[in-house]
Amino acid sequence: MKETARFKQKTVKKRRRGRALPQRATELMAAALELFANEDFAAVTIKDIGNALGVNTALIYYYFDDKADLFGASLEYAVEQALANYRRLRERHSDPVDLIADWFDNHIELAKPIRQLVKIMLDYSTSQKQKGVVDAVIKQFYDEETSILSSTIRQGIKLGVFRPVDPERAAHIASTYLDGIMVRSMIHKDLDIAAAMKDLKSLFWEHLGHRADLPPSPALPGDGPPVGLAASALPGQRR
Repeated sequence: MKETARFKQKTVKKRRRGRALPQRATELMAAALELFANEDFAAVTIKDIGNALGVNTALIYYYFDDKADLFGASLEYAVEQALANYRRLRERHSDPVDLIADWFDNHIELAKPIRQLVKIMLDYSTSQKQKGVVDAVIKQFYDEETSILSSTIRQGIKLGVFRPVDPERAAHIASTYLDGIMVRSMIHKDLDIAAAMKDLKSLFWEHLGHRADLPPSPALPGDGPPVGLAASALPGQRR
């Protein structure tokens, strides 16, 4: 009986990496994410997580080796959920302006879980029990976010709705400043994330030379760069 239980437990843990999870394990990770996002890693106990769901701690140990294992699995799960959301955004839009606008709006609508994810990633980055698989998932998160944004910017430049910029650098700027807003909101609890995000979106449109108040128009042969708030920033252009 004990051998069967051990085999079943190992099977569940193997399935956790990039595969479908048992509903109970998913519920445990969701509860853990909420606690880890509101408390320091050291302050959260397995008993706290069990109490949050009204389950015995033995059930948690059935799926996870210890608190560090649960923390790593919960972070991996949260990142994979965020990546799935980014992919849905990409599949929903063919217009580069619409996709980027929706990307910013999506971060306003999902500010709470994104803020939680950033906070947990910060805690993980300073933890002593880092895992290669979690590091790889976090890297994938940022790589895929940058890839979606940079390819969209490149498409907008090709269509003539954005001025010529470095797509990878522009995507990196947007991602970095977005994290900055989330970190600032942890320091200043009364920060208006929606307002800060809208300001960032306006600055990003300015960087791309896009007028958000005008409908996009495709470039014609012989046209110069699109006229926008950042047109004067083009290399060699007089102010």
